[in-house]
Amino acid sequence: MHRPRVWSSRDSTRRERWRRRIFTVPAILTGFLAFVVLLIPALVIGGIVDLLARRRGSTVRLAIYAVWWAGLESAGVLWAAVLWVRYSLLGQLDSRNSLHAHSRLQRWWSTNLVRGARSLLGMAHGLEGREALRAGGPLIVLARHGSQGDALLVASILATAGLRPRFVLKRQLLWDPCLDVVGHRLPNYFVDRNSTDNRPELDNIARLASDLEYDEAIVIFPEGTRYSEAKRKQAIDTLGTTAPGRVASARRLRHVLPIRTAGLLSILDAAPSTDLLFLNHVGVHDFRTLGDLWRNVPFPVPIRFHA
Repeated sequence: MHRPRVWSSRDSTRRERWRRRIFTVPAILTGFLAFVVLLIPALVIGGIVDLLARRRGSTVRLAIYAVWWAGLESAGVLWAAVLWVRYSLLGQLDSRNSLHAHSRLQRWWSTNLVRGARSLLGMAHGLEGREALRAGGPLIVLARHGSQGDALLVASILATAGLRPRFVLKRQLLWDPCLDVVGHRLPNYFVDRNSTDNRPELDNIARLASDLEYDEAIVIFPEGTRYSEAKRKQAIDTLGTTAPGRVASARRLRHVLPIRTAGLLSILDAAPSTDLLFLNHVGVHDFRTLGDLWRNVPFPVPIRFHA
């Protein structure tokens, strides 16, 4: 079955993809080799830093996870190259077999990144309401956006339930080479959140939701960005102009942002009979700098998802 690709036209033309990947793919491959070479010195220095700072192995854990991450990125890019040779040369890159092969690659990549974070960074997460996923798809998943790792955690949860996700993601994530390459061979959409004309964005989001299969779920983060108090105030100010009737309820929010309704409504219009699943979580910290992450490793609080 041929399935039309859905992507952000501004950042994902053939020219833009190759311009980006000429930099990102060699960078991750050479970066992985450099990380491996420097690992032993990094562990020695990191161990001394942790001892002096009385940390529970924060520096050592992050050094090992950096190698783990770069290794998975490199392996994912190389695996994607093998799949390209296998399917593209036969004109089958958009075939069902190719789609499922790339879905397996995405599942392997995302679940192993999460496993590494669990083992090395002390990240524990669980899901309450798992029975909501047992019926399978198709599903529209509305996930809370609390940290930079939300998409990975959601992908891991859905993979465990046997569901293949279609993500609505910000276009900045295209600088992740594995996500860029594989994400463009699967039904995903990389949205331009700063577009002055959002009609093409909404049309493509609707296309993404229009033909969900029994084992698929479209995932959108309806807040549009990670929470901060400044963003909450900005969102309320915007609603004062665009939707004054929502201002009072938005002001009662304390830890989440008001939903950006346009993308969600496009999905609902395209898939009106598809079940909705709300995926909330608590215990997630938004680490804005490497120092924030270092100070919180190992993670002190488990992440609890509620479906």
